[in-house]
Amino acid sequence: MSNLVDIGNLSVQAGNRTLLDNVSLSIAPGERVGLIGESGSGKSLTALAAIGLLAPGLTASGSVQLAGQQVIGAQDRTLMPLRGTVTATVFQEPLTALDPLLPVGRQIAEPLRRRLRRDGRGPSRAELDAKVQTLLTQVALPDPATRSRRYPHELSGGQRQRVAIAMALACRPQLLIADEPTTALDVTTQAEILRLLAKLVADNGMALLFISHDLPVVARVVDRVVVMQHGVVVETGPVAEVFSAPRHDYTRSLVAAARSFDRALEGVA
Repeated sequence: MSNLVDIGNLSVQAGNRTLLDNVSLSIAPGERVGLIGESGSGKSLTALAAIGLLAPGLTASGSVQLAGQQVIGAQDRTLMPLRGTVTATVFQEPLTALDPLLPVGRQIAEPLRRRLRRDGRGPSRAELDAKVQTLLTQVALPDPATRSRRYPHELSGGQRQRVAIAMALACRPQLLIADEPTTALDVTTQAEILRLLAKLVADNGMALLFISHDLPVVARVVDRVVVMQHGVVVETGPVAEVFSAPRHDYTRSLVAAARSFDRALEGVA
């Protein structure tokens, strides 16, 4: 079976500055991959390049294939049908990703409407409302009927992230990209969102690209990791192997820092 994402020797430039340098990675259907590294290492930029959403002023070379479609050099109208159907993204801070002027139920209804129209159906308002409630129930949002009428600022951070996940699921993507989805959440809510993502990915047979700087978080939800530093892939392999016997100095420093943090928490407890 073909990979959903095939990135080969991807480089991204901002003028004379190299942001990504010969990055290569692939994601197969149903595979769960973690992209890890410190802030500025190129993780999110790699994901944006994979879906053709690089900011103006950035130039890409190499190859990026999304479900067999070459992304580099493709026009936006060619890539639009792939966003939502092949891949959907959950961003770090849903308060900035959600429209502050619309109730969250209406925001979920829009990608649902597009997906149903894509499938040749013209949904009624009642059908859309029912499917919105189903999605909010799937992501375990309490009292979905009431909260679907709320605006983003009226929900907690964890509830907003559940809404963002529901919007991503509305199009039934083959690949879910989760870009630091738990960074802005408290520890308890973070654990709930991680369990939810793992369950939804498994239940829906989706692949997952999980982006984070937090190694313990990544280890809970992925099978394979790709480690980035300064825009370069420095190590890749099965998560247990990379975390138990890291080969690159940078990976070893990340693992050592995570272990020191865990020991410090145990001392406080």
